[in-house]
Amino acid sequence: MIQKVLPSNPLVAVSDNGAPITSDGGNVLLSMFLNSPVVSRLFNNVEFNDNRKNPRYAKVELLLQMLIQVIEGYRNDDVADYLTQDIEHRLVYAQNMASQPTISRFLSHLTNEDIDELQELNRRIVSLIDERSANAELVLDLDSTYFETFGHQEKIGFNYHYLNVGYHPLIMTDALTGTVRQVSLRSGNTYTGNGATEFVQGYLSTSLSAQHQTIILRGDSGFATPDLMETLEGNNIFYTIRLKSNPRLKCIALDGRYVNFDNLLMIEGQLTTDEFEYQAASWDKARRVIVLNDEHGGTQFIVTNLSLPQKDIVRVYRKRAAIEDIIRELKGGFAFGKTDSSSFIFRQ
Repeated sequence: MIQKVLPSNPLVAVSDNGAPITSDGGNVLLSMFLNSPVVSRLFNNVEFNDNRKNPRYAKVELLLQMLIQVIEGYRNDDVADYLTQDIEHRLVYAQNMASQPTISRFLSHLTNEDIDELQELNRRIVSLIDERSANAELVLDLDSTYFETFGHQEKIGFNYHYLNVGYHPLIMTDALTGTVRQVSLRSGNTYTGNGATEFVQGYLSTSLSAQHQTIILRGDSGFATPDLMETLEGNNIFYTIRLKSNPRLKCIALDGRYVNFDNLLMIEGQLTTDEFEYQAASWDKARRVIVLNDEHGGTQFIVTNLSLPQKDIVRVYRKRAAIEDIIRELKGGFAFGKTDSSSFIFRQ
């Protein structure tokens, strides 16, 4: 049986005896993780803007408490008042937890510079994951999602896709490691592709690792804009992006002159594929378009600069659904999208 003493409190130890662990008992493991040298160094390097006089808690300590509460499954700030009296938390974390008013003040007084520090913290975490994973390939999934809002919050808007009022942020994740690479908050009435090029450019300019020899970005039809494709091509990044169907695409797909019957393939027993060169009116050049025809007569189109066989491109694109699973997990397990603050701070 292995026994380890908590770095935060030498009076508490954890033993691996094979017994099941409760949710609150997991605090011991969480405390060990947060106090590990690598994680401690990450948070110690966060430099919040702090003009308070004689604060009882440093802003980094309040950030860590919020992370602990979210990981434990507590969704409301007022649970902090309960945790201040919780003996287990005092033992495990060797400190008193901050009260709900203190947590609320921390949130309401976050500055633009503080948000930048949080983004930088996320970049450092992602960089560390990249170093540990040592993947030469990076597969980025780009998507938007819906954040529910309440009351008079800044820059809320009605979104016709979700038929509700809220926010409509952009999110980019890595399909191979499941890490969230970048998030940008937007008003609810913002179209899916608006600001996507700047969003991706911001990531490319600050967060790419030299180890990634092959980079692929996948996106839905809302991101099929010429400026985004040109940006990716200019940075030697591959992409598979769905195109919205239109009469011209359908006409080309059904025109016998463009059909190469040697290319028609069955994929997973449902899809046949073909391809052609296509140039939309807003594009500066023709690009490769893969056609998917299902057994029910439906047609989908994927634009790509990959030179892989059609079958492989289709399989690469269809795995884009992984980001939807990540978003569901973030919302269900970590309160991603819970917008308590009435203020809106925009940062890439």
